[in-house]
Amino acid sequence: MKCQKCYKYFCEEEIDEHHIHPRFMDNRGGGGKKAYLCKKCHQIIHLVIPKLLWDLMDQKQKEKAIEVVKRYTRGFL
Repeated sequence: MKCQKCYKYFCEEEIDEHHIHPRFMDNRGGGGKKAYLCKKCHQIIHLVIPKLLWDLMDQKQKEKAIEVVKRYTRGFL
């Protein structure tokens, strides 16, 4: 099976199904378009998406996001 990002071939077990429209963005049912990516490309995309979204936020949105993360992670440590 071929990774749709790096175009290299992998066995089926090494390919992940990636939701192009992320589930956390109102795609909770998992429907919508999907891409088939190798594990490395899939991981990179998941590391890049938060940075892209962060860069689009204004300062007020960033402050609110930080507060939400603090509230969510309270008690983890």
